[in-house]
Amino acid sequence: MYRHRIKKTPSPVFGDTLETMHYAINEQRRLVDANGELYTFDLKAKNRMYQEAHGLALTRAAIKVIIKQMQEECGIVRQKVPFWINDDDETSPQASILMSKDYKTRDRMLVLIPNTMEILGAWSRRLLCNENVDVGSMLSVVKQAHAEGYGVLILNPNAHWFVDGQASVDIPTKVDVPMIPKLGSPEEHVDYVLSTLVPEMASKKLFFMAHKYGAHALLHTLHKHFDMFKDRVAAIALIEGVHSIDSYPDLVFQKWWSLNTAAFIQSEAEEKAMVEYRVHSGCNCYKTGAKQFDYALIDGAPVIFDFFDVRRDRDNTFANYKDLLLPRDERDPTTAIITIQDEPEDDSYASHANQEDQDQEERGADGEEVEELDMGRWKIVEVDDEEVKA
Repeated sequence: MYRHRIKKTPSPVFGDTLETMHYAINEQRRLVDANGELYTFDLKAKNRMYQEAHGLALTRAAIKVIIKQMQEECGIVRQKVPFWINDDDETSPQASILMSKDYKTRDRMLVLIPNTMEILGAWSRRLLCNENVDVGSMLSVVKQAHAEGYGVLILNPNAHWFVDGQASVDIPTKVDVPMIPKLGSPEEHVDYVLSTLVPEMASKKLFFMAHKYGAHALLHTLHKHFDMFKDRVAAIALIEGVHSIDSYPDLVFQKWWSLNTAAFIQSEAEEKAMVEYRVHSGCNCYKTGAKQFDYALIDGAPVIFDFFDVRRDRDNTFANYKDLLLPRDERDPTTAIITIQDEPEDDSYASHANQEDQDQEERGADGEEVEELDMGRWKIVEVDDEEVKA
């Protein structure tokens, strides 16, 4: 019996620059083809592999232009990691990060950490290709930070493998592809880079922006090296973070985290600017009014820089502010009057049945409703038209 050998479709190959891919960035900072038409993902609707490969190649080509602009306009330089790699070494497994060349002497430093699968210098491939290259990349944030006097450090937590002479965020299909030392996971990368560079910095005013899984990797590192960071961090902004404070039960750390961190989350448009405390996030969450998580980057950025501006001259010694009752500041989400959400609502039948049982257990002898919350937070609940504190 004969069997037909299945022929694998070769991976599509594209150019590595916008010019060779016949694309350009127009005056509105949008990606357009040679005919001036906006980029569309639906080039070959039935070939998903082609779509993904083309989108990734276009992102990489655009990011080359963006990084060059960062270098020329904002004093950004490339730094090889691991840090022991020499400048002339192109063969050892390695990746790059981006940083202000004077990071050691800057008074304020802003650290940017992307989500998984994003390449160096990019927040969101979807935003970069479909909306605007400045907001889809980190360029708009870097330019504003540079204009306001921040030094910048851009991490690259997704480049784990060294494939064909360059770092790769894609899981390799080849065998025996070496992993890059110290960069085996987002957590390891963030830990390694920050624990190496922060001691070299004069700055006692560290600011962080982290997107989705980047928030988890950052939380891991800040907790692991709490003594290093507790008196140096000014503000932490998380965009749609997937982190959870539950894995870090140390109450001192949780308090520090809640006093310095604000999350910026998607929401309905009418909820824009509302703030709620989420127990699992361990911090106040600002609703951006964006219905898709990537767009929270766009709508959250102005509020984040306002938040940073409030904190730019604060003494960040934890002992000096940990017991202070801060006045409400409209530009600082950590001081907002809040509602509290423990978990997202579950509309399943089992959830409602369990809730009814729980409600019965939580009612006292006189019918008063008791509500227990973590972190020592209080919430006002109404019972028989009277307000009681739980």
